[in-house]
Amino acid sequence: MPRPSLKDQRTQEILDAYLTCVAQFGLEGATQERIAAEAGVKRPILRHYLGNKDQMVAALVAYVVDGFAVSTNALAEAVEGLQTTGDLIDFLFADNGGSDARLMLAWQALTASIADYPDARAPLLASLENFIAVIERALSRLSPRADVASVRAAAQGITSSYVNLDAMTPLKPPAEWRDELKQAATILAASLETPK
Repeated sequence: MPRPSLKDQRTQEILDAYLTCVAQFGLEGATQERIAAEAGVKRPILRHYLGNKDQMVAALVAYVVDGFAVSTNALAEAVEGLQTTGDLIDFLFADNGGSDARLMLAWQALTASIADYPDARAPLLASLENFIAVIERALSRLSPRADVASVRAAAQGITSSYVNLDAMTPLKPPAEWRDELKQAATILAASLETPK
């Protein structure tokens, strides 16, 4: 069996450093100097592995989207065994926070720069839609009497509360905010169980 390519490994390490820098400093603040320092390489190496700035951003978009896909697929598998909407909300808002906040912060930074990188719009939007669809399918299964429009609205609201946790990470919000966002998501989920 062939060994993984050193180029592939190094590219992944540099992309991970780029992700960290974008999460910490935003897309424009993630300078080549910062990325190189985070990756432990010299700046010219970045161009060798990732190309020019536009190619670097495109590689970061793919890296973020791939990271979301892995997380979303893991979520889809995990929620299959849940029995109630409360279980779903408990799982999503668990204190161990199963997601990498850097992904959401980079996703937001890329979204804020969409005017400069319009090709990023479709894959970023699709990654979020895939996540919402997982929540929507789980809610439909757990609340079979709820109508489609209510399930979709609840999935949107729960997703918004969930992604807000990672989005607020740099602010170091009070711990009770997690509980409040969880409560908001619980109210939305519970609304599906009330007959119309």
